[in-house]
Amino acid sequence: MNTNEKTHWLQSPNKNYLGHWDLPNGDDIILTIKSAKWEKVKNPITNTEEAKRVIRFEEDVKPFICNQTNAQTILKVIGIKFMEDSDGGKIQLFVDNIRDKRTKEDIDCIRVRPTVESVSWKQALDKINTVEELKNYYQKNKGKGKGKEFDKAVSIRKAQLTDD
Repeated sequence: MNTNEKTHWLQSPNKNYLGHWDLPNGDDIILTIKSAKWEKVKNPITNTEEAKRVIRFEEDVKPFICNQTNAQTILKVIGIKFMEDSDGGKIQLFVDNIRDKRTKEDIDCIRVRPTVESVSWKQALDKINTVEELKNYYQKNKGKGKGKEFDKAVSIRKAQLTDD
């Protein structure tokens, strides 16, 4: 029996969503966002539903319940404010270890790496809707090896936003 067929001791009873035990050998995985939105997620233990931020991917993997920490990292990495505009973005997931405040034990979890260039800057520019968002995006990304082509594209996008 290979490890993909075995049940991790700490596996969540809600097997419909991605957990650290689903990452192959604990290796990082880069995924493409297909959609991100709030959904009602059923807790199979309490049989209750709660709204959760759920990301679905282009690749054949389970959807990912995205907590606040991971959402903040995704926002920084892809530079897009709205979940509905994040389709096509690439994020890199990895297994991390955190201290559970309640039990004081170390537990595994999935985190989003803050270093992956999740969407091309051209795609990101197309999804920016205000001059202020463009300014923030430019400040965050200038000088990161994008060169004169990036500067020119930002100028063009600014002109488009100003004309609208």
